[in-house]
Amino acid sequence: MRFSKNILSNSIFPIALLIISAAIIFYQFPTLPQNIALDEVEFIKLARSLEHSSYAPYSQLATGHATLYFYMLLASIKLFGETVFAVRFPSAIFGVIDVLLLYGIFKLIFDEKKKLAESIRIAMPFFLAFIFITMRWYFNFARFGFEASTVLFFELSGIYSLFLFRKTKSLWYVLLSGVAAGLAYNSYTPGRIFFILPLIFLIWEYGSLKQIRKNLDRPVLMFIIPFILLIIPLNLYFTNHDDNRIYELFYLQNEQLSLQEKAEYTWQNVTNLTGMFFVKGDMNGRHNYPGKPMLNPIQGILLVGGMIISLYNWKKYHNSFFLLYFIIGMLPPMMTYPWENPNALRSVTVLPSVVYFIGQSLVFLMRFPLPKKWILVGIFILLTFSAIYELRTYFVFQRLVFPEAFELNTNFIKPYLEGNYFLDPNKPRPAL
Repeated sequence: MRFSKNILSNSIFPIALLIISAAIIFYQFPTLPQNIALDEVEFIKLARSLEHSSYAPYSQLATGHATLYFYMLLASIKLFGETVFAVRFPSAIFGVIDVLLLYGIFKLIFDEKKKLAESIRIAMPFFLAFIFITMRWYFNFARFGFEASTVLFFELSGIYSLFLFRKTKSLWYVLLSGVAAGLAYNSYTPGRIFFILPLIFLIWEYGSLKQIRKNLDRPVLMFIIPFILLIIPLNLYFTNHDDNRIYELFYLQNEQLSLQEKAEYTWQNVTNLTGMFFVKGDMNGRHNYPGKPMLNPIQGILLVGGMIISLYNWKKYHNSFFLLYFIIGMLPPMMTYPWENPNALRSVTVLPSVVYFIGQSLVFLMRFPLPKKWILVGIFILLTFSAIYELRTYFVFQRLVFPEAFELNTNFIKPYLEGNYFLDPNKPRPAL
């Protein structure tokens, strides 16, 4: 049975990705990871503290967080109770949606590449979204109750809206991009600097500062206005309070460190974070199989090739866009103390760029003078091996470290929330 190209790209591929992503994220959910992380229980406490008070943009609980994600978590708790399912459900749902958003972004990108064969333009967005959902680095964080998939949702929504604006010239899309950037700012800490990316490219492509002052309907202002309105409450809070997380981890503001020490820390971070991709990954069992590179050999080789291609052709819009996105994604871990690195969670927003660079390598392979059908089949087999490698690592090996990495037995969530149980190894756990 043959399908038209429109049916493939607009229906069959998105539905297939929805099924694949839901299967990976919801398989053995929420019982794998086993047990529950202390952080997840603290997140329940934080969300519960928001219930009977006026809107609070930031909470000092759980080491300090902007609260947007936790209002979503509160809604989940109200629906499902104070359970493991409730604390992990928002992350899982956003984890599935992120895959479809990334597919939409790459579909817009490859729609512009008229010089490529039509079969490649149709197949590549599916291949790249498939790589994304089968990356252990990604789906690991979508399976438990952290903020990674949520901040990616806001950032990918902002990029998708920006690219739709470039295609349609409708200012509503750039307005939506500003809203998404504002929501990213109010979510997980790495989202605070995401707005730099769309703002720079809007100024570069659609206006100068002089033009902005003369034309209040310019796309740049349509982005800035909703963004500023959404970040006002959080910034007003920071006028009188410190951001706990940044204050504790941002070594450049530590006045007790010399300039030489800060330079040494920066170099250690460069080596640790570069090696994270190919040599030695995150040691935290919640983030990774301890020490295993964050990318498998297939992904790593394709990433290096794609980055070289993108750097060589950096003046092309999408190449420069994802190069800057990669740099922005690496800044949060780069600015923290070197003993905190490598950190897969703080650098999770580099993943869309990583997938884009992998795509650059795949497009290069597709230019070989061979029948396109056989090249596509070969790439699909290669990506299938990569996916099996990632899934096997997670569901066979990484699951072995979860009982230690996730500290609390799920039977003791309620006693802990009620303050009757504290993590004291010399104190027996309460009876059921």
